[in-house]
Amino acid sequence: MRDLQTTQLGSTGPTLPMAWLPAIFGLVVISVESTAMMRGANTGRWLTDLCNSIWGSVDGSAVATANIVLRKVGHFAGYGTLGLLFRRGWYASLRRRWMGTRSGLRGAAMALAVLSTFLVASLDEWHQQFLAGRVSSRYDVLLDTLGAFLFNLVLLKVLAWRRTRMVG
Repeated sequence: MRDLQTTQLGSTGPTLPMAWLPAIFGLVVISVESTAMMRGANTGRWLTDLCNSIWGSVDGSAVATANIVLRKVGHFAGYGTLGLLFRRGWYASLRRRWMGTRSGLRGAAMALAVLSTFLVASLDEWHQQFLAGRVSSRYDVLLDTLGAFLFNLVLLKVLAWRRTRMVG
């Protein structure tokens, strides 16, 4: 039975470098966004310039609020996506030696993806303490980790839904 599971779960799919390449790209994007250039004052100025070019003069407080909301949505969605990219890498890595059930493999890949995202978010916020114009927030780490968890949970639900549609 184990040989059959190993064959079924085995080494099909992307090679390990190809499975991890998207996560590495995601880490590069996070690294670029974690610079002094991407501090709130700069993104707020860019958003103000964009809004002024589209609608003319805009209310500064509305743009400031929009800037904060967009930055937090960016945290949630960006790290949620990074969590999915980590899941892809972990799934491909674990699958090669996995002896358990397919659902156990999915759960393990998800747990490692969320943990990896938490570690990256923590390191990112720690790094920002040392940059002029950047602030560090444990709430951003929580938001980032929540994004990774929920994006992965939605993926698991979608995959389960697809399986039931294929069977039924």
